[in-house]
Formats: sequence, structure tokens, C-alpha cells
Amino acid sequence: MMYSFGIIMDPIQNIDINKDSTIAIIEALQKNSKVFYITPGTIHINNKKVYGELGRLKINKKKAKFFEILSPCMKELTTLDCILFRLDPPVDEHYIHLTYILDHLELQGVLIINSPQSLRDFNEKILGNILSNKQIPTIITSNKNHVVGFLKKHKKIVLKPMNLMAGKGIISLSFNDKDNDDLIDKVFDESRHYVICQKFIKEIINGDTRILITNGVIHEDVLVRYPPKNDFRSNLSYGGNYEVNKINKKYLGYLKEVAEYLKYNRIYFAGVDMIGDYITEINITSPTGIKQIEEKNKKISNEIASEFIKIIHNYYDEKK
Repeated sequence: MMYSFGIIMDPIQNIDINKDSTIAIIEALQKNSKVFYITPGTIHINNKKVYGELGRLKINKKKAKFFEILSPCMKELTTLDCILFRLDPPVDEHYIHLTYILDHLELQGVLIINSPQSLRDFNEKILGNILSNKQIPTIITSNKNHVVGFLKKHKKIVLKPMNLMAGKGIISLSFNDKDNDDLIDKVFDESRHYVICQKFIKEIINGDTRILITNGVIHEDVLVRYPPKNDFRSNLSYGGNYEVNKINKKYLGYLKEVAEYLKYNRIYFAGVDMIGDYITEINITSPTGIKQIEEKNKKISNEIASEFIKIIHNYYDEKK
């Protein structure tokens, strides 16, 4: 059976096709499924029905214009079997309101990957801290004095906004640096007051590992990212280097428990980030790293697409 997928993503014309994981997923899905682009900003409810502008999407990287959207028109989204929700953070008011609309669609029988309820229930940075087998000293606070006390205790810390991605707004502080007060104030302003503060993990020098999990399956080819000179962030968007390795087998035991927990909560596609023995974050909004891993494992996009097909098949079998 050929299933139909709708894609909610950032505007496709702004995508870097050589790096973007959503494009890699679409390329794999379009081999055996129908893929539809949902024009950003068009999803709405009208008399309890959910609509959006749909056009059949075809990707061909050999052409100057790498995508084609055929016959876009407004349609009821229950015509789709599945929607891949791949919108990048910030998880702001607009993002949350869109999940409410997708809730409505889910109640009408359309599979959403990942579940809109789970995207609201779980913060990516808190989820990582909760599920880490080894705990990083952490506080989550809106009180500047708490941060100052935490810094005094641990001497070097990292401050993270709660709702951003790709290393945006993350800073490190060292005790007695003269600019600490100004930097703390700036982080609170940009994160709407709540921040997550963690002891600096010195093992970052050995890399930050991105592990992809699809439908409870752990992909054993992993992306290891290294911070550039004069920065502690390993995000590729900040100039980090990377290599593709096999997962460290010693982590597979408890990562299987993490994978089961994610699947149980209808988080079907996730990117687990580990520094040393710590899980620092679990990306559930728009996990990336596929294109880089493809440099070593050409089949990973097909493996992910295959798992998505299994999810749909099981989802509709259970409804019969």
C-alpha cells in the first residue's frame, strides 16, 4: 500500500539540501509513498475540520531548483495518512497553538509524528536530564540569585534557553569573570526568564554524540560533533567538526530503555545527545544529523523511512 505523508517544515525554498535532514527523509519516502508539502501558515480549523494548502512534493537534487510542488490547493488534512511535524524551534506561542490544531487532526484519525501532545509535554533539555543514566548537576530557575549561587558552587557552568535549538543562546560562565552579571541578564531576557543551568562537562573535548532513534530502534551509526577552537559548543551551525562512528556498545542497554520510553510516549523519531556518560538533550522537534551520517551509511534515510511506514501500518491495523 502506498501511504500519503504531509510535511510540516520551515519554508522549503530556504533549505540547504546538502545538510537538511527533512530533505533526506522526503527523498527516501518518495520512493514508495506520496509526499505532500503543506504550505507554511496555511493550516487552520474551519467548522471542526482541519485544512491546509497541499501540493505533491518531489525532490530532485540534480536540478537547479531541487523541489517541485505540484497542483497546490486547499484540502482537508484528513486526506493524509500521516503528518511529519518537522518545524524547527523556537517552541513559542505559535508553535504551541499549531500543536493544538494537530491534536484536533489526531483525534480525527491522522497519525502525527511526533505526537503534538508529547511535543508540549516534554521539553527537549529537561527530557534529556530526566532520562540521563548519569546525572549532571542541574537547576532550572528564573531567579538570577540561584544562578549566581550555582556558579559559585561549580565554578564553571552552562546556561541554556529552554525553547531554542542548534546551540542558540547557550553560554558558559566561569566564576569571577567580570561580565557574568550582564551575560546572565541577557540569557534571562532571551529565554523569557526560565533557564536550565548545568555544571560544565569537561568531556565535551571528546565530542558530543548524536544518536538517532526511530520507532524505538537505535541507529548504531552516530554523529560525533567536536567544538571549534575558542568555543565549547559542538553544533555544526557554530563551526563544529564531525565524524561518523559506531555507537559505544556500553550505552546500548539503557538507551534501549530510553527508546522504549520515547515510543511509549508517541515520540517516534528523536535525536539523543550525549557528552561522555551524560544525556544532555533529546531532540524531539526536528532531529538532524541524517545527511552527515549518510556519508558513511548511505542507507540510514531508507531505514528511517521504513520505520515510518511500519508505524503507519501498525497504527491503522490497531484501528481496524
